[in-house]
Amino acid sequence: MKEKKSESIRNHLLGPLLILLVVQAAVIAGTVLFGGVSVKLKNNEIHVLSRNTENTRLGLEKETLHHWIVMLNHSAFVSDEIEQILKKNRCSAPDISNDYMLNREIVEQIIEKSIDMLHMSYATGVYFVLNGPAAANSSSDMKAGFYIRSSNPGGYLTDNSSLLMERGLPSVAEKYNIPLDSFWEIGFGKGEDSKNNEFYQKPLKMASQAGISGDEAMKQAYLSPPFRLSPKDMPVITYSVPVILDDGTVVGVWGLEMTLNQLGQILSEKQTNSSFEECWLLGIRNRETKEIVPVIDSGYLYNQYFNEAANITYTDNRKKSISEIESSDGTKWYASINSLDAYANNGVMEKEDWVLVGMARQKDLLAFYNAIRRMLFSAMLVPILFSLLGAFAIGKIVTEPIRRLAGELKGKSGNRGLALKRVHIREIDDLTETIEQLSRDVEQSASKISSILRHANVMIGVFEYADGADQVFCSQSLFEMLGWGTIEEPYRYLEVERFEMLMDQTFTGVRIKGDRVFQSLEMEGGTRWVQVIIDESKAGTTLGVCSDVTADVQEKEKLEWERNFDLLTELYNRRAFREQVEFVMRTQKEKYGAVIMWDLDNLKYINDTYGHDEGDRYLILFADCLKNSFAGRGILARYSGDEFVTYLHGDSKEKIRKDVCDFVKYIQKAALNMEGGYMLPVRVSGGLSWYPDDAAEFETLFNYADFAMYMVKHSVKGNVREFDLDEYTHNSYMLTGSEELNRMLETRDVSFVFQPIVTREGSIYGYELLMRPHFTNLRGIGEVLNLARSQAKLPQIESLTWFAGLKAAAAELEKGHLGETEKLFINSIASVCITEDEQAELEHNFNGLLSRIVIEMTEGEPASRELMERKMDMARKWRGQTAVDDFGTGYNSESVLLHMRPEIVKVDMSLVRQIHKDTKRQMILKNLLDFASSNEICVLAEGVETEEELVFLLNCGIYLFQGYYIARPQIEIRPLDPYIAGKMKELAGKT
Repeated sequence: MKEKKSESIRNHLLGPLLILLVVQAAVIAGTVLFGGVSVKLKNNEIHVLSRNTENTRLGLEKETLHHWIVMLNHSAFVSDEIEQILKKNRCSAPDISNDYMLNREIVEQIIEKSIDMLHMSYATGVYFVLNGPAAANSSSDMKAGFYIRSSNPGGYLTDNSSLLMERGLPSVAEKYNIPLDSFWEIGFGKGEDSKNNEFYQKPLKMASQAGISGDEAMKQAYLSPPFRLSPKDMPVITYSVPVILDDGTVVGVWGLEMTLNQLGQILSEKQTNSSFEECWLLGIRNRETKEIVPVIDSGYLYNQYFNEAANITYTDNRKKSISEIESSDGTKWYASINSLDAYANNGVMEKEDWVLVGMARQKDLLAFYNAIRRMLFSAMLVPILFSLLGAFAIGKIVTEPIRRLAGELKGKSGNRGLALKRVHIREIDDLTETIEQLSRDVEQSASKISSILRHANVMIGVFEYADGADQVFCSQSLFEMLGWGTIEEPYRYLEVERFEMLMDQTFTGVRIKGDRVFQSLEMEGGTRWVQVIIDESKAGTTLGVCSDVTADVQEKEKLEWERNFDLLTELYNRRAFREQVEFVMRTQKEKYGAVIMWDLDNLKYINDTYGHDEGDRYLILFADCLKNSFAGRGILARYSGDEFVTYLHGDSKEKIRKDVCDFVKYIQKAALNMEGGYMLPVRVSGGLSWYPDDAAEFETLFNYADFAMYMVKHSVKGNVREFDLDEYTHNSYMLTGSEELNRMLETRDVSFVFQPIVTREGSIYGYELLMRPHFTNLRGIGEVLNLARSQAKLPQIESLTWFAGLKAAAAELEKGHLGETEKLFINSIASVCITEDEQAELEHNFNGLLSRIVIEMTEGEPASRELMERKMDMARKWRGQTAVDDFGTGYNSESVLLHMRPEIVKVDMSLVRQIHKDTKRQMILKNLLDFASSNEICVLAEGVETEEELVFLLNCGIYLFQGYYIARPQIEIRPLDPYIAGKMKELAGKT
């Protein structure tokens, strides 16, 4: 348990008072902050901004949008007038697009009422665009209509003196006494900037695409972004509605205009006064990107912080129901964003809307709220500071006598018979007497403990040193344990200099483990190991405990030796060998190293014949030979029962090879003296791999040496073979695949695929069952057979082929994939055969399939005449057939044909490949066909992969075919590709 840190009386006085004040302040702060007052005050400030923005928006809409919407709702007169003119002139809507006189009549009919509506709308302009030519000689892109601007919005003068015509026919302007503006044009053209024409082109396009009637024209009302009618004209916005006739034809646009100056003046008039600085922005918002493009702004703060901003990005603070903006200089703002009711909620603009934004700096908006918080914190902090000062002063007065007593104690530390002065304060004097009594008790206890430890024969010595002290406390037993002599008293205080000198003389060449120091001391009775534990957990004090750990050290050294060495041979064990070799490989200066695996050839024979005691003597003899040859020049280990391993290093491979050859010659002369005088020679096989040429890390290097030894054991014993990478590449599975092979034979976990065998007419004759093991280290059935052959496990492979193959065929039959007559070709190893018991089990489990069996004699092994006869008997008993597989590649081709008389001969793919180009292959095939024809043997061409090969073989008269061109092996039986079946039938008909 961690010792609690001591505290002064001043801290004890200060603590409770400070806690009381903090609790009081926390109650006040909690009432304000968590009672809802603080939150409500902050939210109220934010609400003021939202309320001011809402009021300003309502005023702005009232003065602008509401007037315009009323005017647009009464714009139906435009389409009515056009309908009457068309009817009067016996014209139709398409005539507007090419009859400029018709357009002029329409314009003159509409302009007067449009001017009246301009005066009533508080707008600065009114316009009408027809989808037709402006004049007889105007270009096709110049649209007819008028655009009239008023310099006295909201006023009404009968003489039209406040009006200017921006677009329209001069004759119409003269008729209504409207002067032409300096930027006047005859009609509405595309111009240089297409964006300046969107105010009428966009509503035309939207209405045409929507295909709505005239009653729904307001659904396509359009409030345009700012633009200039002419490059040097003032910026304006327009609010327009398409003109739609009764038949749904969109013939034009009618709308109102307002200049940005007029809009800014209205915005300034509608702002409400507030207790904080605000600025206003009217803009167009993109809902997806949360960006606002400024149109009109108001307030000096906006020009100061956002004047250069092309757009303003905001984030929503849903918790505070407000938005937040950060200006380019990092100033944070609150923003209340209110959408203008520009489209009467008709959903024309899905991504953009017009918004009014009220903005205020956060520090301005929350100035009153922050002032209240600062005042509250100040009211809490000042009483706490005064209390701290008072407690400090009182504590100093009260603790002064106690400090004097503590100083006196420190000065007399280490003295026996402690006597202290009195300060004439009752409580402190009582404490002084108690300290003196405790000092006497400690002296007595120390004497008793030393006596107990001495009589219990436990060697423990203690010393203690306080930082800044002149003396060090040392127990009596410490002197005896460290050889410093003997003392009579239970303990003694030594001067610091004397203590440090003795320690330096004693602890030389120490071993340090963590916070423990180990030192061996040569005493009269032998070597003594001393352990010193240093404890500095108590601040300012160092405590040392010395104990005699000689017995423990000796026991650990014994365990350490047993952990690293083989008890029988006194060589390294495998774990220690690996550690030693990896260390040497990292640090060796020599150029080469060699790992040599040794395997005793006769150990099992000796154990079985003479007993394990003699086998142990055999192992010890070989270990002694290793020590005599390589001790001091290599690392030696017993790796397992009869396997040893050595690591040699040197500057040349020739030197290491010579040492190994000398050892082999030396071991050939060694023999074990058996009972009766018989000398049993020592025989060993070895495998060697080179560092760093073969591998640079231990695991791989060891595996390579093990592989080389394995190859020796399975070829000519008694030699040492160096690792060969090519041999390992081709045969490594012999070492790594054994476990997988055994697991496969135990669990019978294999799959079979089915490769179709077809007749020349394209019908299925049967399927060859091909084994597919689930291996990681073995590639293909060829390596499986090689490994099984090396381990004498071909009979198990043969049994697995029959049982697992027929089980897979039975499953396909049950699914309905296998027909009732197709043959089942099973590969049988020529040198082995299933037992009679296994044959009986097959007949019991798969009786319904045996008559369809074709036994293929594989060509990987020399055929056994006896086994061949047994397989022929099996086929006859089951009413099945036999076949010779891979004809022309193995041991048995001709002899099997002569003695077996099979029903089918399978021509190997090496003979089929490119046979249509090779006359030698053709000659061999012709001889086979002649022999087969005269002996009623069916020939099956295996490995057909091209159409040319198939055509040639069909012409030769072969009846059965198998190969990738016809069908690949399938995990589940599927019908033959109709194309291939038809192709074969077609080719067979031509031959």
